[in-house]
Amino acid sequence: MTRISTLTLALVALVAAVAAYVLTGTFLGSFPPIGFGWVTLIVVAAVDILLALRIRGAISDNSVGQDRSQMHPLTIARSAALGQASAVLGAAAAGVGAGLTLFFLLRLGDLAVAGEEWPAAVAVLVSGAVLVGAGLFLEASCQTPPDDDDNAGLAQPT
Repeated sequence: MTRISTLTLALVALVAAVAAYVLTGTFLGSFPPIGFGWVTLIVVAAVDILLALRIRGAISDNSVGQDRSQMHPLTIARSAALGQASAVLGAAAAGVGAGLTLFFLLRLGDLAVAGEEWPAAVAVLVSGAVLVGAGLFLEASCQTPPDDDDNAGLAQPT
């Protein structure tokens, strides 16, 4: 599995920011308040960080394998996929938060709801950025260390 590109994450965030800005201007009266939905992103980021620390410990202790006392390699591969998905979700949330923040900050004097909603929009932006970092940390923690031998696991040449 290849690592997720920062260009991909930047494009996801940019598209989400533009969409949030445009759609908020169009459907402002129909949206529910932002509220505390951003807390979910922080919880997922915490789970990603705890899982990454557990995987790093297992890799450094050489306790990766198929024994019951070891961490299964498939679990590590699934965790890498979770890290990538978390990074993409965080980029989308950060983009939405950036679009909402920009929309509300530009209309602070004109809209009463802008003064109420921009702190929550900033919270979405920050929690999305935290989730991107946690997802990338989890993905990086799932990498296997390089081999010590010179032939990268191949048989000795004859």
